[in-house]
Amino acid sequence: MTTMTVLTDLKALSLSQNAKNVVAAKGADLGTLLTLAQQHTIELQAILKQIIAHHPSSGGDATNYAALGAVLAQLA
Repeated sequence: MTTMTVLTDLKALSLSQNAKNVVAAKGADLGTLLTLAQQHTIELQAILKQIIAHHPSSGGDATNYAALGAVLAQLA
């Protein structure tokens, strides 16, 4: 079983010409938007890694620490 994540899902998208045309008719570039979404995902990963590196991981903070790790894992 393959676990899909946000970044792998975004990278797996294959944009149809119809989708590109429909988005272009509305004044945007679908390929550029997809690339931007991928870049923002990578940037969010980096930010979360920094938060995790500084966040306490025990006691009353353990649940939030684990949640941050789970969010990071979903983005991979």
